[in-house]
Amino acid sequence: MAESILLGHAPRPTDGAQLAKRIRTLVIAAEPAGIACTSVIDAELDGADIARLHLDLTDFTLAGEIDRDRARLEPQGAPVSSEPAVLRNLTVRATPMRVSGAEVTLDAQLRDLPFRWIETDNRELAVELARPSNERPLHGHAIVSVPKHQLGAAVLGLAESALLDMGVTVSRLDVDVESTGPHSLRLIVDGKVRKGLLGASVHGSASASIDDRMGVTLSDIRLESGNPLVAALLAATRGKVHGYEGRRIDLAAELPEGIRLADVQVRVTDDVILEARLV
Repeated sequence: MAESILLGHAPRPTDGAQLAKRIRTLVIAAEPAGIACTSVIDAELDGADIARLHLDLTDFTLAGEIDRDRARLEPQGAPVSSEPAVLRNLTVRATPMRVSGAEVTLDAQLRDLPFRWIETDNRELAVELARPSNERPLHGHAIVSVPKHQLGAAVLGLAESALLDMGVTVSRLDVDVESTGPHSLRLIVDGKVRKGLLGASVHGSASASIDDRMGVTLSDIRLESGNPLVAALLAATRGKVHGYEGRRIDLAAELPEGIRLADVQVRVTDDVILEARLV
Protein backbone atom coordinates (compact mmCIF):
# COMPACT_ATOMS: atom_id res chain seq x y z
CA MET A 1 0.00 0.00 0.00
CA ALA A 2 2.83 2.41 -0.87
CA GLU A 3 0.35 4.89 -2.42
CA SER A 4 -1.72 5.04 0.77
CA ILE A 5 -1.24 7.55 3.59
CA LEU A 6 -1.71 6.44 7.18
CA LEU A 7 -4.21 8.41 9.27
CA GLY A 8 -4.23 6.52 12.55
CA HIS A 9 -6.68 3.82 13.55
CA ALA A 10 -10.07 2.92 12.05
CA PRO A 11 -12.82 3.99 11.88
CA ARG A 12 -12.58 7.23 9.92
CA PRO A 13 -13.05 10.53 11.77
CA THR A 14 -16.53 11.96 12.04
CA ASP A 15 -15.71 15.67 12.35
CA GLY A 16 -13.16 18.14 11.08
CA ALA A 17 -11.33 18.54 14.38
CA GLN A 18 -10.61 14.79 14.53
CA LEU A 19 -9.36 14.80 10.94
CA ALA A 20 -7.13 17.84 11.54
CA LYS A 21 -5.59 16.11 14.57
CA ARG A 22 -4.77 13.02 12.52
CA ILE A 23 -3.25 15.07 9.70
CA ARG A 24 -1.10 16.92 12.25
CA THR A 25 0.26 13.55 13.42
CA LEU A 26 1.09 12.76 9.78
CA VAL A 27 2.86 16.11 9.31
CA ILE A 28 4.94 15.52 12.46
CA ALA A 29 5.98 12.08 11.14
CA ALA A 30 7.13 13.65 7.86
CA GLU A 31 9.44 16.14 9.63
CA PRO A 32 12.86 15.39 11.12
CA ALA A 33 12.82 14.30 14.76
CA GLY A 34 12.97 17.12 17.29
CA ILE A 35 11.33 19.79 15.14
CA ALA A 36 8.24 21.38 16.68
CA CYS A 37 5.22 21.28 14.38
CA THR A 38 3.92 24.79 13.66
CA SER A 39 1.62 23.90 10.76
CA VAL A 40 -1.96 25.22 10.85
CA ILE A 41 -4.55 22.63 9.82
CA ASP A 42 -8.28 23.17 9.48
CA ALA A 43 -10.81 20.69 8.10
CA GLU A 44 -14.54 20.24 7.62
CA LEU A 45 -16.24 16.92 6.93
CA ASP A 46 -19.54 16.26 5.17
CA GLY A 47 -20.26 12.56 5.60
CA ALA A 48 -17.46 10.64 3.91
CA ASP A 49 -16.43 13.69 1.87
CA ILE A 50 -13.95 16.29 3.06
CA ALA A 51 -15.78 19.54 2.33
CA ARG A 52 -12.73 21.70 3.06
CA LEU A 53 -9.10 21.16 4.04
CA HIS A 54 -6.72 24.04 4.68
CA LEU A 55 -3.01 23.37 5.29
CA ASP A 56 -0.62 26.18 6.19
CA LEU A 57 2.77 24.47 6.07
CA THR A 58 4.86 27.56 6.72
CA ASP A 59 8.14 26.51 8.41
CA PHE A 60 7.40 22.82 7.73
CA THR A 61 10.61 20.88 7.00
CA LEU A 62 10.38 17.75 4.85
CA ALA A 63 12.61 15.03 6.28
CA GLY A 64 15.07 13.30 3.99
CA GLU A 65 14.11 9.92 2.56
CA ILE A 66 16.19 7.94 5.08
CA ASP A 67 14.96 10.04 8.03
CA ARG A 68 11.23 9.54 7.50
CA ASP A 69 9.39 7.20 9.82
CA ARG A 70 7.68 4.97 7.27
CA ALA A 71 5.73 3.06 9.95
CA ARG A 72 4.01 6.34 10.86
CA LEU A 73 3.43 7.42 7.26
CA GLU A 74 2.24 4.27 5.49
CA PRO A 75 -0.19 1.52 6.59
CA GLN A 76 1.43 -1.82 7.34
CA GLY A 77 -1.66 -4.02 7.02
CA ALA A 78 -3.59 -5.28 4.01
CA PRO A 79 -6.77 -3.42 2.94
CA VAL A 80 -10.05 -5.08 3.95
CA SER A 81 -12.54 -2.31 3.08
CA SER A 82 -12.74 0.97 1.23
CA GLU A 83 -15.16 3.87 0.90
CA PRO A 84 -15.10 6.38 -2.00
CA ALA A 85 -15.07 10.07 -1.17
CA VAL A 86 -14.15 13.49 -2.57
CA LEU A 87 -11.95 16.23 -1.20
CA ARG A 88 -13.97 19.16 -2.47
CA ASN A 89 -11.69 22.06 -1.61
CA LEU A 90 -8.00 21.86 -0.74
CA THR A 91 -5.81 24.85 0.05
CA VAL A 92 -2.10 24.43 0.72
CA ARG A 93 0.13 27.37 1.55
CA ALA A 94 3.71 27.70 2.73
CA THR A 95 5.71 30.91 3.07
CA PRO A 96 8.02 29.06 2.97
CA MET A 97 8.50 25.36 3.69
CA ARG A 98 11.88 23.65 3.49
CA VAL A 99 12.77 20.83 1.12
CA SER A 100 16.39 19.61 1.28
CA GLY A 101 17.46 23.01 2.58
CA ALA A 102 15.60 24.92 -0.15
CA GLU A 103 12.93 27.42 0.85
CA VAL A 104 9.87 26.57 -1.24
CA THR A 105 6.95 29.01 -1.31
CA LEU A 106 3.66 27.39 -2.26
CA ASP A 107 0.12 28.59 -2.87
CA ALA A 108 -2.19 25.90 -4.26
CA GLN A 109 -5.95 25.58 -4.45
CA LEU A 110 -7.45 22.38 -5.84
CA ARG A 111 -11.03 21.15 -6.10
CA ASP A 112 -12.73 17.80 -6.53
CA LEU A 113 -9.91 15.39 -5.61
CA PRO A 114 -11.28 11.82 -5.50
CA PHE A 115 -9.93 9.49 -2.82
CA ARG A 116 -10.85 6.42 -0.80
CA TRP A 117 -10.93 5.76 2.91
CA ILE A 118 -9.12 2.45 3.47
CA GLU A 119 -9.30 0.16 6.52
CA THR A 120 -6.70 -2.58 6.96
CA ASP A 121 -6.59 -5.89 8.80
CA ASN A 122 -4.46 -4.12 11.43
CA ARG A 123 -7.37 -1.75 12.11
CA GLU A 124 -5.44 1.06 10.49
CA LEU A 125 -7.10 3.91 8.61
CA ALA A 126 -5.53 5.25 5.44
CA VAL A 127 -6.46 7.47 2.52
CA GLU A 128 -5.65 6.53 -1.04
CA LEU A 129 -5.84 9.18 -3.73
CA ALA A 130 -7.84 8.06 -6.75
CA ARG A 131 -7.18 9.20 -10.28
CA PRO A 132 -9.40 11.96 -11.64
CA SER A 133 -11.37 11.16 -14.79
CA ASN A 134 -12.63 13.09 -17.81
CA GLU A 135 -16.06 12.98 -16.22
CA ARG A 136 -14.69 14.34 -12.93
CA PRO A 137 -11.57 16.38 -13.78
CA LEU A 138 -9.32 18.11 -11.28
CA HIS A 139 -9.69 21.90 -11.02
CA GLY A 140 -7.53 24.58 -9.47
CA HIS A 141 -4.24 26.42 -9.70
CA ALA A 142 -0.84 26.46 -8.05
CA ILE A 143 2.10 28.83 -7.75
CA VAL A 144 5.45 27.46 -6.59
CA SER A 145 8.61 29.49 -6.17
CA VAL A 146 12.14 28.57 -5.13
CA PRO A 147 15.17 30.84 -4.78
CA LYS A 148 17.16 30.38 -7.95
CA HIS A 149 20.34 29.34 -6.14
CA GLN A 150 18.41 26.67 -4.16
CA LEU A 151 16.61 25.05 -7.11
CA GLY A 152 19.02 22.10 -7.34
CA ALA A 153 18.48 21.21 -3.66
CA ALA A 154 14.70 21.33 -4.08
CA VAL A 155 14.73 19.13 -7.19
CA LEU A 156 17.08 16.65 -5.52
CA GLY A 157 14.91 16.45 -2.41
CA LEU A 158 11.77 15.68 -4.42
CA ALA A 159 13.53 13.13 -6.64
CA GLU A 160 15.47 11.43 -3.84
CA SER A 161 13.06 8.51 -3.41
CA ALA A 162 12.97 7.64 -7.14
CA LEU A 163 16.77 7.91 -7.41
CA LEU A 164 17.32 5.59 -4.44
CA ASP A 165 14.94 3.06 -6.01
CA MET A 166 17.22 3.08 -9.08
CA GLY A 167 20.35 2.69 -6.96
CA VAL A 168 21.55 6.18 -7.89
CA THR A 169 22.97 8.66 -5.40
CA VAL A 170 23.57 12.33 -6.20
CA SER A 171 26.19 14.13 -4.14
CA ARG A 172 25.80 17.44 -5.95
CA LEU A 173 23.15 18.96 -8.20
CA ASP A 174 23.25 22.54 -9.46
CA VAL A 175 20.36 23.77 -11.57
CA ASP A 176 20.29 27.13 -13.31
CA VAL A 177 17.28 28.53 -15.17
CA GLU A 178 17.31 31.47 -17.55
CA SER A 179 14.07 33.03 -18.70
CA THR A 180 14.10 33.65 -22.45
CA GLY A 181 10.48 34.78 -22.70
CA PRO A 182 7.10 34.51 -20.91
CA HIS A 183 6.69 30.92 -22.07
CA SER A 184 10.28 29.86 -22.71
CA LEU A 185 13.40 29.13 -20.71
CA ARG A 186 16.84 27.58 -20.78
CA LEU A 187 17.79 24.93 -18.23
CA ILE A 188 21.38 24.12 -17.25
CA VAL A 189 22.19 21.16 -14.98
CA ASP A 190 25.52 20.23 -13.44
CA GLY A 191 25.75 17.30 -11.03
CA LYS A 192 27.78 14.48 -9.60
CA VAL A 193 26.15 11.05 -9.54
CA ARG A 194 27.08 7.53 -8.48
CA LYS A 195 25.61 4.13 -9.29
CA GLY A 196 27.45 1.21 -7.69
CA LEU A 197 31.18 1.73 -8.15
CA LEU A 198 30.75 4.14 -11.04
CA GLY A 199 30.79 7.85 -10.20
CA ALA A 200 30.89 10.77 -12.58
CA SER A 201 30.07 14.40 -13.15
CA VAL A 202 27.27 15.03 -15.62
CA HIS A 203 26.48 18.26 -17.44
CA GLY A 204 23.34 19.00 -19.42
CA SER A 205 21.38 21.87 -20.90
CA ALA A 206 18.29 22.41 -23.02
CA SER A 207 15.88 25.13 -24.07
CA ALA A 208 12.12 24.71 -23.82
CA SER A 209 9.15 26.73 -25.02
CA ILE A 210 5.42 26.27 -24.36
CA ASP A 211 2.87 27.33 -26.96
CA ASP A 212 -0.76 28.39 -26.51
CA ARG A 213 -1.99 24.83 -27.05
CA MET A 214 0.19 23.43 -24.22
CA GLY A 215 2.80 22.04 -26.57
CA VAL A 216 6.43 21.90 -25.36
CA THR A 217 9.27 22.13 -27.84
CA LEU A 218 12.81 21.25 -26.77
CA SER A 219 15.91 22.56 -28.53
CA ASP A 220 19.68 22.88 -28.16
CA ILE A 221 19.88 19.70 -26.04
CA ARG A 222 23.34 18.89 -24.68
CA LEU A 223 24.41 16.03 -22.40
CA GLU A 224 28.03 15.23 -21.49
CA SER A 225 30.33 13.96 -18.75
CA GLY A 226 33.93 14.40 -17.71
CA ASN A 227 34.20 10.65 -17.03
CA PRO A 228 35.31 8.92 -20.29
CA LEU A 229 33.27 5.77 -19.58
CA VAL A 230 30.11 7.70 -18.76
CA ALA A 231 30.74 9.99 -21.73
CA ALA A 232 30.83 6.91 -23.96
CA LEU A 233 27.55 5.66 -22.46
CA LEU A 234 25.98 9.05 -23.03
CA ALA A 235 27.24 9.07 -26.61
CA ALA A 236 25.47 5.76 -27.19
CA THR A 237 22.17 7.32 -26.13
CA ARG A 238 22.77 10.68 -27.77
CA GLY A 239 20.80 9.75 -30.87
CA LYS A 240 17.73 8.97 -28.77
CA VAL A 241 18.13 12.12 -26.72
CA HIS A 242 18.51 14.30 -29.79
CA GLY A 243 15.40 12.69 -31.24
CA TYR A 244 13.57 15.20 -29.05
CA GLU A 245 15.41 18.14 -30.67
CA GLY A 246 12.80 20.41 -32.22
CA ARG A 247 10.04 17.91 -31.54
CA ARG A 248 6.75 19.27 -30.21
CA ILE A 249 5.43 17.34 -27.22
CA ASP A 250 1.70 17.69 -26.63
CA LEU A 251 1.77 18.25 -22.90
CA ALA A 252 -2.01 18.13 -22.60
CA ALA A 253 -2.15 14.73 -24.30
CA GLU A 254 0.63 13.33 -22.10
CA LEU A 255 -1.11 14.23 -18.84
CA PRO A 256 -3.23 11.63 -17.04
CA GLU A 257 -6.95 11.53 -17.69
CA GLY A 258 -8.85 14.20 -15.80
CA ILE A 259 -5.93 16.65 -15.58
CA ARG A 260 -6.24 19.48 -18.10
CA LEU A 261 -3.70 22.27 -18.16
CA ALA A 262 -5.10 25.63 -19.24
CA ASP A 263 -1.92 27.62 -18.76
CA VAL A 264 1.67 27.27 -17.55
CA GLN A 265 4.01 30.17 -16.95
CA VAL A 266 7.60 30.32 -15.70
CA ARG A 267 9.18 33.52 -14.46
CA VAL A 268 12.79 33.87 -13.37
CA THR A 269 14.00 36.67 -11.12
CA ASP A 270 15.98 35.93 -7.97
CA ASP A 271 13.39 33.14 -7.68
CA VAL A 272 12.14 30.57 -10.15
CA ILE A 273 8.34 30.90 -10.17
CA LEU A 274 6.10 28.28 -11.76
CA GLU A 275 2.39 28.94 -12.16
CA ALA A 276 -0.10 26.39 -13.51
CA ARG A 277 -3.87 26.47 -13.95
CA LEU A 278 -6.12 23.45 -14.33
CA VAL A 279 -9.60 23.48 -15.88
